[in-house]
Amino acid sequence: MTIEKGNETIVRDLAEAVRVHDERALHELFDDALTSGITAPEVRRALIGGLEEVRQNLMSNNASIPDFLLSLDRVTEGLGRLSRFRGYDRNSVEDTTVVIGVVEGDPHDLGKNVIAGIYRAYGYRVFDLGREVSQEAFVKATVRESAEILALSAMMSTTMVVMRDIIGEVRAKSPGTLVIVGGAPLNEVLALSYGADGYAESALTVLEETERLMAGS
Repeated sequence: MTIEKGNETIVRDLAEAVRVHDERALHELFDDALTSGITAPEVRRALIGGLEEVRQNLMSNNASIPDFLLSLDRVTEGLGRLSRFRGYDRNSVEDTTVVIGVVEGDPHDLGKNVIAGIYRAYGYRVFDLGREVSQEAFVKATVRESAEILALSAMMSTTMVVMRDIIGEVRAKSPGTLVIVGGAPLNEVLALSYGADGYAESALTVLEETERLMAGS
């Protein structure tokens, strides 16, 4: 359906509210969007469009990490309200499953939380196992949810070594699952030596790396 002129303005302003992380404006625009009959897919595209602009600016050093996190919060909040809109279909925007968590013995989950938030914002179906997750829990969740992606995080050199065993067990039980790893002590060489399919250097690169793996390149 073609968006009327007034609706085009609302959609544009939704994206801008995300870009400048204006919570009050976003609330008002959601009410306007509901009244105007704007659909859930249109609202979602506006939210993601604003967030993507901030993410690209961050990658080119034209935005700060706090800016990105605040915009991510606005998007997360907005996505939680999509069910109120016409045309909402949960399955249509959550068709790739990601199991994510921090490995056993590692309590540092800030980076993992950001990555999980990014995956959710961009339409992935996320099962966040939290921190200090055992090998058994990772494998069970991956198999149970038929996960396309397993994302492992470790922020300590003493805990990252357990990734090798987790990946090996996942390979045996769920061979179709792609494994992506990240964390401060890791690099691409270590990631591949552990058997991972990919390595995300930071929250800025995780989407591109995930998309590359899903494309089979």
